[in-house]
Amino acid sequence: MDFPTPVSALARVRVPKHFNHRSPHARRDLAATLRNARVENDLGARRIRQRSAAADDPVLADLRQAMRNHPVHKLPDREERVRVAERWLRSVHEADVLQHKMAERTGSLTRQFDRTCDVLEELGYLVPEVAPLVPADTEVLGATDDVPVVTEEGRRLARIWSEADLLVAECLRAGTWRGLTPAELAAVTSTVVFEARRDMPGLPAVPAGKVAAAIAEMRGIRARLQDVELDHGVPVTRDLDLGFAWAAYRWADGQSLDRVLAGAEQAGTELSGGDFVRWSRQLIDLLDQLAKVAEEPVARTARAAVERVRRGVVAVAVGG
Repeated sequence: MDFPTPVSALARVRVPKHFNHRSPHARRDLAATLRNARVENDLGARRIRQRSAAADDPVLADLRQAMRNHPVHKLPDREERVRVAERWLRSVHEADVLQHKMAERTGSLTRQFDRTCDVLEELGYLVPEVAPLVPADTEVLGATDDVPVVTEEGRRLARIWSEADLLVAECLRAGTWRGLTPAELAAVTSTVVFEARRDMPGLPAVPAGKVAAAIAEMRGIRARLQDVELDHGVPVTRDLDLGFAWAAYRWADGQSLDRVLAGAEQAGTELSGGDFVRWSRQLIDLLDQLAKVAEEPVARTARAAVERVRRGVVAVAVGG
């Protein structure tokens, strides 16, 4: 920053080999050498600093006098006190910045909550209920605006714990999974659980027939759900991932682990034994939730799917 443009060498001086920059005497000797070099190389006399206009400023003179008259100015530990004060002021400033950020995030969370409620109201999981009228002379504590009420579908949604819980609830309400076998249900529900690694190219294959038809319907539901979420400015529901569908189908159908992993690779997804067990555990968790919140016959199919997936190495891993 001191030299924004290249400089030209006007003269050279030799710094002593054992020069100690911490020694005041050595620094004075080097300064004298520089002054002598100026004279020897005819570089002109040393510039005399002109008196600054600020030196005659009456306001600055008053401020300097006030600083000298301050009680702290004459204290022997003045500089230490000043450094402590600077640290304190810096901490106060940092605290103010953090409080401002917290206030912004709190407001952002409130807005996000309101938008989410709007989505749930539009989809029928919440309905606004007008607060009851009260006499004019009655003191009312709190707001009297519309109060959202959870519907029966909303109570079912509250019992679904999944990253794509809203998509699961919509599929249940639309009857997308009715008429599926346990293996087919395991395959279609795996699409809202599984997340492929980024290095998996292409689109994995899925079982034909009812599984492919159900997945196509799920994609349509997800597209309509995404439109609603985008309209209200909330994060959209994750897309379906088909990478575990064949593995879940074959495993729930009773096939061996080696055949399941080989079939998954042929379908476009490379799975290790540990990956398969990990995703199977998450699939069991979702199927177990469906067994509790879905209506018959989907609940019965979900219970059967849980038993079919929880076997072999998966049963050992989940302790069942």
